[in-house]
Amino acid sequence: MKEAMNQVYSTIDSSIQQILSALPFYVFLVDSNHRILAANDAVKRDLGVEPGQLVGSYCPAVIHGCDEPVANCPLSEAVETGQATEQEMFDSRSGRWLSAAIYPTSIVADDGRPVCLHFARDVTEFKKTAGELSRSLEHHRAISSLLQKLQYCRDSTQILEVLIDEILSLSWLGMSATAIGFLADEHGLRLKAHRNVDSAHLKRCGNLRLGECCCGKAAELQKTFVCSSASSDHSIRFEEMSEHQHVILPISHEGHLLGLYTLYLRPDDEIDDFRLGFLEAAAAATGAALSGQLAREEAKRTQERYIAQLISSQEDERKIVARDLHDHLCQSLSAILLEMQVHADEDHTLKLIRDGFQVRVRDLIDEARQIAGKLRPSTLDDYGLESALSRLIRELSTHTEITIDFQFVASPDCAGKRLPTPIEIGLYRIAVEALDNVLAHTVASRVSVIVVWQQNKVMMLVEDDGCGFEYEKVRRNISTCPGLIGMEERVAVLGGSLKIESELHRGTIVRAEIDLEKETN
Repeated sequence: MKEAMNQVYSTIDSSIQQILSALPFYVFLVDSNHRILAANDAVKRDLGVEPGQLVGSYCPAVIHGCDEPVANCPLSEAVETGQATEQEMFDSRSGRWLSAAIYPTSIVADDGRPVCLHFARDVTEFKKTAGELSRSLEHHRAISSLLQKLQYCRDSTQILEVLIDEILSLSWLGMSATAIGFLADEHGLRLKAHRNVDSAHLKRCGNLRLGECCCGKAAELQKTFVCSSASSDHSIRFEEMSEHQHVILPISHEGHLLGLYTLYLRPDDEIDDFRLGFLEAAAAATGAALSGQLAREEAKRTQERYIAQLISSQEDERKIVARDLHDHLCQSLSAILLEMQVHADEDHTLKLIRDGFQVRVRDLIDEARQIAGKLRPSTLDDYGLESALSRLIRELSTHTEITIDFQFVASPDCAGKRLPTPIEIGLYRIAVEALDNVLAHTVASRVSVIVVWQQNKVMMLVEDDGCGFEYEKVRRNISTCPGLIGMEERVAVLGGSLKIESELHRGTIVRAEIDLEKETN
């Protein structure tokens, strides 16, 4: 057999031998029974065997160390179809990837078996590089998607939620479905976002000091931690806590700690450098977005504090002026009336003008009292929002043909109580502005004022059936709508929301909602 193979080998044209030997990867001539008929010089480099020693050898035994063709061997397919075939296969013996190509030729062995050209290339490094490029592409796509979604976040908590949801949605990361996110403040870490975390865990880890447990230490050092619940750094333990391991990633920007997010790993998962690098890149991208959002939130809080101080000062001024009008001006005018009455009884000339003068002075007194009431109604201070609004609407109803309905609905647990003073003042001012707008600018026949007070929320609705207006168009021109801006500012200071709905010829709805817990905080 060996001599027959050598004879075949010797009959191969020397020029073909030279071409085969010039190729940088090893090449065989094999028959349809997987017998090697010839080999080029590259086999010595790659397989450590002289080409002549392989002649007559069984190809699967030489390449893969097995006694039968490997699965998906391209030779059988090429012989059957007469077409060139190429396959990539993993050689478990060497741990390498091979690209094997079979090209049928017109050569026939002495036993009549067709002869094929067998190319084999080691593509391990290529596969490794391609895999790294593919993972890098996934990395960049995921970071790009995260950045795109972060720019539409409305607040800092939503930024943490978007980060966690994006990370958990990436199947190639292989994370469990559990994660938590913290924001940092002067007191430490505050848990703001979480996914699939039990209530006991949330209660115990809701607020952490810097340096406390694994998360607090990672935040304090601004370093990524990978640890398990068995670690000595994991100081927080409770009865319901199950064994777990997690990766903890601080979120910072320009050296300033802004927050932290923790991802729980699957059992026995050893996170590699690539995944860890991606998670740190996601934290860095989130840090940039979070820094800008926190700056905007702080600027908003500063503006709201300024507006709140301004409004408070205005209200104090209003109260002082209202008191002066009521206690001094009205009393002085009343004293003039009394003095006029006394002197008129003694002077005939004064008697002639007394009656007309008294009417005009009484009108002045009434007008001064109305102005004082608008500035700061004593009813609001003494009896609360419901009484103040009820009196306001009664007074307005005497000067207009518009029907004004008023309802004040409080849940049983609010009965006999009063809203916080800032909220009462704010809602009263909004109601006054809304009703003044109805009387001045609309052709309405009916207005409804409704206040609904539940335990943790109060809502006020002012709705009319007037001519309406194009709210967005008017709102864009700030100089024409100081009243609307004032209403928005008052609600914002109280931590609430103001919604105005209006269409031409379809009336207007002003809705103010205030979260009482948020306002208290």
